[in-house]
Amino acid sequence: MTQLHPSQSSTTLTEDIALRNTISLPQHRTLNNSPSTSSLDTNTTANANTAPTRRPFADATFHTADASQDESMYGTQGHHPTSKAPLYIRGPWFKDHTGRTVTLRGVNLSGASKMPVGCPSHQAEGFLHADGTEVSFIGRPFPLEDADEHLGRLKHWGFNLLRFIVTWESIEHAGPGKYDLDFFDYLVQVFHKCKEYGFKCFLDPHQDVWSRFSGGSGAPLWTLHLAGLDPSHFAQTNAALVHNQYEDPENFPKMVWVTNYTKLAAATMFTLFFGGSVFAPNCVVDNMNIQDYLQTHYIKSFMALAEHISAQHGIEDDVVIGYDTLNEPSVGWIGVEDLTKIPHTQEYSKELTPTPLQAMLLGQGHRQTVEFWVSTFFGPKQKGTKTIDPEGVTAWLSPEDRAQKDKRFGWKRAPQFPRAGECIWAQHGVWDFATQQVLAPDYFLRDPSSNETFDFGSRSFLPFCRRFAQAIRTIHKAAIIFLEPPVNELPPSLPPPHDDDDVAQFDITSRVVYAPHWYDGLTLLNKRWNFFNIDYLGVKRGRYANYAAAVKIGEKSIRECFRHQLACIKEEGQAAIGQHPTLIGEIGIPYDMSDKKSYKPNGNYKDQIKAMDANMYALESNHLNFTLWNYCADNSHKWGDLWNGEDLSLWSKDDLDKDPRKFASTFSDNDIHSSQKSGSLNSLSSPRDVTIPVPVQDSPTLTRRSSSVSIDKKLAQAQTRVGTLSSNSTSSASSTSSGRPLLKNGASDDGQGGRQRLHPDIGGRAVIAFCRPYAQKVAGTPLEISFSLRNITFKFSFKRTPSTTEPGAVASNPLNSPKPGKLSEPTVIYLPRIHFPGREEYLASLGGNHSAGASQTKPKEPVCPVTVSGGHWEWKEQEQTLLWWTGEGEDSGDDHSEAGKKHMPSLDDGVYEITVVGKKWAGNSFGGAAKNGGSNLWSNVSQCCRIS
Repeated sequence: MTQLHPSQSSTTLTEDIALRNTISLPQHRTLNNSPSTSSLDTNTTANANTAPTRRPFADATFHTADASQDESMYGTQGHHPTSKAPLYIRGPWFKDHTGRTVTLRGVNLSGASKMPVGCPSHQAEGFLHADGTEVSFIGRPFPLEDADEHLGRLKHWGFNLLRFIVTWESIEHAGPGKYDLDFFDYLVQVFHKCKEYGFKCFLDPHQDVWSRFSGGSGAPLWTLHLAGLDPSHFAQTNAALVHNQYEDPENFPKMVWVTNYTKLAAATMFTLFFGGSVFAPNCVVDNMNIQDYLQTHYIKSFMALAEHISAQHGIEDDVVIGYDTLNEPSVGWIGVEDLTKIPHTQEYSKELTPTPLQAMLLGQGHRQTVEFWVSTFFGPKQKGTKTIDPEGVTAWLSPEDRAQKDKRFGWKRAPQFPRAGECIWAQHGVWDFATQQVLAPDYFLRDPSSNETFDFGSRSFLPFCRRFAQAIRTIHKAAIIFLEPPVNELPPSLPPPHDDDDVAQFDITSRVVYAPHWYDGLTLLNKRWNFFNIDYLGVKRGRYANYAAAVKIGEKSIRECFRHQLACIKEEGQAAIGQHPTLIGEIGIPYDMSDKKSYKPNGNYKDQIKAMDANMYALESNHLNFTLWNYCADNSHKWGDLWNGEDLSLWSKDDLDKDPRKFASTFSDNDIHSSQKSGSLNSLSSPRDVTIPVPVQDSPTLTRRSSSVSIDKKLAQAQTRVGTLSSNSTSSASSTSSGRPLLKNGASDDGQGGRQRLHPDIGGRAVIAFCRPYAQKVAGTPLEISFSLRNITFKFSFKRTPSTTEPGAVASNPLNSPKPGKLSEPTVIYLPRIHFPGREEYLASLGGNHSAGASQTKPKEPVCPVTVSGGHWEWKEQEQTLLWWTGEGEDSGDDHSEAGKKHMPSLDDGVYEITVVGKKWAGNSFGGAAKNGGSNLWSNVSQCCRIS
């Protein structure tokens, strides 16, 4: 049974932080033993009738502990004392401990983490059971026993960063101040696995339209009850469009869930969360405004998780490097100029589209005729009206139901709290119950106390981010804060960063990363790749008079349009936030394009490859760090990522056995190893009676012997798992580029310990587009990078940083500077075998006598040409990396190739350039076969890739 940590006191977040800064912090802290245990609760025993409203964040001041305590807890570098490989920030770049510039590329893990285990969004059964308190997220993003499979695959694809999805509900679903410690323990085990594969992670407090009970994900159900809302009536009152309450969940309209941001439930909750103290002053709970109550519990839940992580050896800073502030925050109704009209800032309308006033009236049970919108190639367009009749049913809890919720969760409402069963906004003077007319159409535009326009960025969003950062850094001192503004909005302006460590620890301007999101909206909303696109960001920023003027036609124009939009996002961030790194937290494509045409027999991923390639071109052209949305271990063709019909996962279990290979002959052990190493396989199956040598696993190491196995074709197609190899195995065919085994459990057994293994690319979708070469660590400053999928050519240049100034003498803040010293480590370039195959596998793909001739050539000579302007290099094919030394007196170690031995001088200006030309072969050919020829085997392999 899940262990829950109960509430114990009425300490506010401000008091909690003050307490943390006056106590002696133990090196390993646990929730049960920490002096701040009680402070992680916000229940109060004060009399709500007499106690004044408490503002836990008002005029809060934060002070670090004294220097001696700081030294013992975190050491001189400001990181956790057990940290071996912390990440630093220098201006717009990430740095490792040697001073090399680090590029972070990764994925969001995972879309399914929005939902509890066994509760996909289309499933109505048990949706509101026990007020949402008896759910579990243990197993999100995947069961622990499957971690090796999925992490090994992601490492194989060259990723080094995970945006780790954790919802508020997953932590505090049982009630205010009750934290799921068993889920914490599970997460720590997953983080240990991430460490084995070399991943850095940052936690994303994820939400979409507030909560899964209002059609999205994020907050626990009790938060809606706190506001007085009744989710069981959301469908009838149009307060939210929830997937499992839709009449036909399997045909849930594309991206319609986004419209919930402007419906009653989500708009109300975000308005309360960010502006309750101003716009709902009567909503007082436990002697504090509902805004402070919600923010306090949100922040403390992630403080509890941070504390649990910090108590573990080798996780903080080595794996978990920081925290996002809040995924895709919404302004709610704050800033709406006229409640009787659809706001001009409302970017997306689809199907039933009420005005804010109509949403309030529907929530009170009143019949309304609202606009009906449809999606077109050029954006949303109104198509008539429709009438919604709730028949008197309200979206607000009845007095009896609200009293029951209050008793269950233990909070106490102040006497002035709006009455149950009635709209809280009408009770604050927004509209009149009797006439159903608006009383203050611009109610959410101005601060009632001053009548001044309310600025969301400076009055709501930035203070919230600062509070969140300050709270997290009382525990995780060196935490990087990933600042994420509302989608497509300009970021708030920050003051210059501080170099003083005492200030920087609690200052949002230090160790901050700008982490906005960007999607190709036209493709995402319509789920179709077209020959034209729209510069939506340009329209929003006023660079075009209308959508028609922003249309871009043709592949080249579309790619440049994407590149320009991301360049603008990066420039806007640096202008407002300063010279900090930019990381695109979400970007991706739908794979169920054109009514799931790709999933049909003989379907292909050609359109998805084009779309993903355009996205990747825009990212790498701007030297952007990023995490793609998303990798979902539970993805299926029918239900996608298990959430609201979205299907953006890079991998799907339903792509494991598509177009199975049929071998024409028997292959040697080397042939099997070569095919498993190739970057193109999608399944492993064969006709019955074909003998396939399968490596045998003996504990604890792999014994290089073969066992001939006759595999039934249907059984082979059904396998989805890869056999385990021990961590000290040296077999290149079974390990990822990290040197770790790909999977833990066997897919099939030959009776003698043999295991069928599947290549990590199997199940991947449009792999050739997102699995690309890049410089992971650079001994200097990156200048230019490009990769052409058409001619498989990678180009990269950088300016070497002088060892006399790199890396740490400029800034005094140790959180931003690596250790001083000579920068002598090589530049590390990831070269995926799907584009840059090893000699043996490439020649084998050509068939004929090519493979036989491979043994007569120099074994270390690469098949793909490498040209450098200076220095010397070594290609480690099994690790899929090229090490490039450009400094004087550096030793490359074991480099015996003729090309690698050449130590060429640098250019006069210290700029170094490299070009690597890959191969167009069956592993990555659009046409399904290598241009230089190919056997039936490799032609079939390419068909398995479903890219032809």
